[in-house]
Amino acid sequence: MDGRLTRAIFVTTLAVYLLFSGREPPWGDANVQYMAAESMARRGALDIPKPWPDDQSKDAEGKWYSTYPLVTSLIQIPGLGVLAAAKAMSPTSGGLAKPLTSHLACSLFGAWAAVLFFKLCRQQRLSRRAASLATAIVAFTTINFVYAHYSYSEIAQTAAFTGFVLHLLMFDEDPSNKNARSVGFFAGLLFSLKYVYPPGILGGLGILLWRKRKLGKQLLPLTLHCAAIAAPFVISAMVYNYVCFGSPFTTGYSEYFSQHWGENPMSRLWAMFLSPGKSIFLYSPPLLLGIIALPRMWREHRSACVIALAAIVPVLLAYSRYKLNGDWSWGYRFCVFMTPVLALPVAVLLDAWMKEPPRRYRRIMLALAIAAGLSVQVLGAAFYWDHFVRISQDVRIGWLGSPNRTGAIIPTRANGRCDGCFEDVHQLEWLPPFQPIVGHFWLLRSVIAGDDAATAEAAAPWHRYTSSTFNIKDAYDRARLDWWGMLWIKDFPHTRAIGIVLLLLLLAGTAWGIRLWLRAHRAQMISRDTPDEASPRSPSGDPLPAE
Repeated sequence: MDGRLTRAIFVTTLAVYLLFSGREPPWGDANVQYMAAESMARRGALDIPKPWPDDQSKDAEGKWYSTYPLVTSLIQIPGLGVLAAAKAMSPTSGGLAKPLTSHLACSLFGAWAAVLFFKLCRQQRLSRRAASLATAIVAFTTINFVYAHYSYSEIAQTAAFTGFVLHLLMFDEDPSNKNARSVGFFAGLLFSLKYVYPPGILGGLGILLWRKRKLGKQLLPLTLHCAAIAAPFVISAMVYNYVCFGSPFTTGYSEYFSQHWGENPMSRLWAMFLSPGKSIFLYSPPLLLGIIALPRMWREHRSACVIALAAIVPVLLAYSRYKLNGDWSWGYRFCVFMTPVLALPVAVLLDAWMKEPPRRYRRIMLALAIAAGLSVQVLGAAFYWDHFVRISQDVRIGWLGSPNRTGAIIPTRANGRCDGCFEDVHQLEWLPPFQPIVGHFWLLRSVIAGDDAATAEAAAPWHRYTSSTFNIKDAYDRARLDWWGMLWIKDFPHTRAIGIVLLLLLLAGTAWGIRLWLRAHRAQMISRDTPDEASPRSPSGDPLPAE
């Protein structure tokens, strides 16, 4: 039964993510990862044609390399293969094919993250109905949806982290060689996607070894199985670092570490969870429901709480020291990785509610959370985030004045601004007139209405605070809806026939996936969870022995 639901979840989420895929090619951090993938696929080389960040130093041979780990580029190579095949069949289809194929990897990882979350819920003995509904909530009403829409690697990190926590819990329940190898695989994959995760990997593995310390000498072969699977990921990362940066232990971040590290952790943690512009609860509203279930979560799923916290907290503490904090993005980009794990209390709450008589206020709360989550994801996916970021900068400078950038930790660009530094993005995190969700709502309404810059500016959210008017024409005129259909509707009309065929295929895939999902639910309603599948747990989180 779980297999049917798992397949349905994967097919549906992948089809929906591709159906709502973006119009934009890779930009920013995603672009440098994509450039490295192009170099590997087309030239068999690792260097990239231009630096990122802009002030990146050349090596002794005058070359630049991606500052990101190797796997962030490797995952784009299958998409490049599909792109090459599409161009071979239709040489003029590149404008349509590149954005779609560059988003393919993230759509796949988004679907995988949904499947892993469903398995996480089931591993915790939650009912299929609760696990399935919670998975739909995570997939379509949290920030995962937006990051499965873009070419950034955060959604791949999310899938790897969810799998890591899942298999830590599986090993905790059954310390077998198979589960040890699975832990090693996800630990290695997570490490090879971003080097900030070793504290979380060590925290998760450390608490697991402590909990299983009574196994004594039996832990040694289990540890070797884990290490053997993780080793290729670590070795390949070290070889890549050596080839690109001259040392296995030197990464692309090295020359920026002293400049970008050193934030006050309490300020950054407050911003992550409670700032008016970047709070994770604003960008994934259903997570608020999980707060209600925290006491139950601790009582009935204590092992999951302890292991998840051991993996999450060290990573959060590392990010809390980062000055740039991912502000040039939608929401708190550096918190996306933990969204499914943080949603586990939501699934626990749904499981409890489904076992009790229906109550209207619960349905209203759930409906409001889902509606808010869907609305935020639609707004986030409607535009590539740069458009409103740049508009907010123009208005802030015109209204509050140009900041003193002489001491900025990021060099200014040709336009005199420094993209991710405090001087030019603080309004997005702390100032309500520039709240990005509200800003995207205003921008979507204005673009759909066909307003010119002056008309749109007159209805902008900052006019709650000021009667001054500002010139937003340059940034506003660049704003465009970020749906791949606009490529064949507007940008490349000669690809319209291909676009319509793809649209019909994706609609059919989505309908098929939803049908599979609903049929699996109906089958589950006929054949309820067996007692051992929904067995109760002790306060430690372990299954209670049968009487």
